[in-house]
Amino acid sequence: MISVQEHHNVFLRQRLESLTAADKDYWSFKGNSRREYGHAMFQYPAMMVPQVVEAILKQACSVHPDIERVGDPFSGSGTIMTESMMRGLSFSGTDINPLAVLLCRVKSGPFFIDALKDKAKVLLVRIDEDRRWAVETDFPNRDKWFGRGVQLELSKIRRAIRQEDTLWARRFFWVALAETARATSNSRTSTFKLHIRTQEDIDGRSCDPVRTFKKSLARNIKHYEEQATKLSESGQLVRGYYQREIAVSLADIRKVKGKADLDIVFTSPPYGDNATTVTYGQYSYLPLQWVDLWDIDGDIDDDCLASTHEIDTRSLGGSTRVKKEEADHIKERSPAFRNYIKSLDEQPRDRALRVTAFFRDLDVCLEPILKCLHPGGLMVWTLGNRKVGGKRVPMDRILSDMLQARDAMLLCKLKRRISSKRMASKNNIADTMSSETILVMRKAV
Repeated sequence: MISVQEHHNVFLRQRLESLTAADKDYWSFKGNSRREYGHAMFQYPAMMVPQVVEAILKQACSVHPDIERVGDPFSGSGTIMTESMMRGLSFSGTDINPLAVLLCRVKSGPFFIDALKDKAKVLLVRIDEDRRWAVETDFPNRDKWFGRGVQLELSKIRRAIRQEDTLWARRFFWVALAETARATSNSRTSTFKLHIRTQEDIDGRSCDPVRTFKKSLARNIKHYEEQATKLSESGQLVRGYYQREIAVSLADIRKVKGKADLDIVFTSPPYGDNATTVTYGQYSYLPLQWVDLWDIDGDIDDDCLASTHEIDTRSLGGSTRVKKEEADHIKERSPAFRNYIKSLDEQPRDRALRVTAFFRDLDVCLEPILKCLHPGGLMVWTLGNRKVGGKRVPMDRILSDMLQARDAMLLCKLKRRISSKRMASKNNIADTMSSETILVMRKAV
């Protein structure tokens, strides 16, 4: 539990705002948003910029050297987790998407590099020697999303991975297979939503899943080894194991009943309803068809892949059934929300419903998040103000209202231009959201 005095608020605000004062584009990290180590292992949608996380954690830990545990209720591909590890901090996270949880669990170790390289060699031999002609998955529209030859090659890889007897290595290999399945499917890569390529495009493609897998596996091992070296140099690894606690759960934060053990919550929630923003579930649907889900989590709900939109339906804003009292509750907590919804009076009714559904769900998240945070703990929220009906949603002001209604204190707002955030070029929000706001807040003592 961190010690909190008024001067801590002053110092942290001054440190963060001085970086902006010296360079108004500081938080954009334009030309310096490289992805190294575990950050580079998988192209997950809308990943946070590691340098932003690194810079804020550095300042927060300078003001509060007693920070020990970081939390992220929307863990995604593990950017916050990886940067927390680089600072020698413990981490707790959740995500509703099994692919996100797989990525986090792989990136957290163990880092048995030599053993991994040996196992990879054996794996590749098994793949090359496989002469079977069986397809190892079956799901609706399989032949639409994958060509027959691609299915057979992916099946060889899947059979080879299943023969590996250690869970940590299988998980590592599943990540490379997930990336391979994404790259060799018939879904367009210009969007994170599932959209079939044109028949002309499909006919003109030349996919080699085994070659793609080998390249992905070699690249991931390289990045993994770099991360292990970095952690070892700072004394964070002992015999391949990270020395602080890492806990990542496949869970909906709205249903988590945790205890106050976090010093700082650092997160970036989804940017809104799944009709207009990044569809993490759709993006993950095809890769997950080739992964043994029980290797991700033994208690996994197989129904999460019941349809292409099931994961997104379970996510924030996934259900637009909103009761009047739910909408009224948010209006009472947030004047910014009330004014924004009023501005949509002349728009089709579904637009106000989508926005309301998202903030209803985000509001429900706040109680369990705050319960997991020590009194006086810090919160860092990275937010994008997308447009609905041509009107920009003031997400930063709405969330600030909702947290201040729970006695949280706003320390400062930081603005950053989006220069390199991983966005699909044709995603609906790509053309309308060119900046983000970083809210730095503190839970009441």
